[in-house]
This record gives sequence, C-alpha cells and structure tokens, in this order.
Amino acid sequence: MKERVFTACNQLTKQGVKPTLVRVRNELGGGSFSTISPFFRQWKEDRMTHPDPDSNVIDLLNEIATINQKTTLLICKALNNHYHNAKKNQGEAQATLQMKIAKAEVIINQLRMELEYVYREKAVLEKMVSKRGKSCAGKNGYALSING
Repeated sequence: MKERVFTACNQLTKQGVKPTLVRVRNELGGGSFSTISPFFRQWKEDRMTHPDPDSNVIDLLNEIATINQKTTLLICKALNNHYHNAKKNQGEAQATLQMKIAKAEVIINQLRMELEYVYREKAVLEKMVSKRGKSCAGKNGYALSING
C-alpha cells in the first residue's frame, strides 16, 4: 500500500496537482483515510527531507502561473478603473464646454443685436447729414466734410 500511495502522490505532483488525502484516494480508486493517511504523511515528510527537483520546478511553475493570473487580474482592474475615470472626466469636460458654448452663443447674439442697433443709428445719422448737406461751415471758414 505504501508504494501505491507514494506512486499516486508522485503522479499527482508530476501532473502539477497538489496531493491531498482525497486526491490520493481518488487516484488509488478508493481506500480508507485511516489506511492512506500514515503513508501520505510519510511521503510528505520524505519529500521535505529529500525534495524531488522536478516537483520543485512544478511547484515554481504553478506559483508563477498563479502570480501571472493575479497580476493579469490586477492589471485588468486598473485598466477598467482608468477607463471609467477617463470616461467620467471626458463627460464632465464635454458638459463644461457645452455650457461655455451656450454662454458664448448668448454673447454673440447680444453683440449682433448691438451691431444691428449701431447700423440703424448710423443709417439715421447719415440721413440727417444728407438732409443738411454734405458740408458745414466751421468758425474759421473751413468746410467740414462728413464721409460715410
């Protein structure tokens, strides 16, 4: 039984699976925990005192794979947060620009109305001047000319 338990543990390790009592029993196709447990414990102790270089490599590979998975998850979360923050900031900037555009349009309309008023006033003044004549005599006898 000892050889079967050791073989099952070694096979699981080579597959990159950490041996446990349940996994060893499944690998054996059955058996009682009380029978398997002492041999399993002995296998673990032997492994601690005489580690298998291949199992260390497999352990390292599994640990690297786990670290890579965690790193990938953290990077994805960071990218997702960055995306949502950028999208929020873009929305706020767009709203601010829309408000500034609306204010600018109001000011432009006011300036257009003032310009129309100035043009109307100019037209009225030009009519008044044309009625009085194109020139007026000044105090010193010089003629003043008003050009539109």
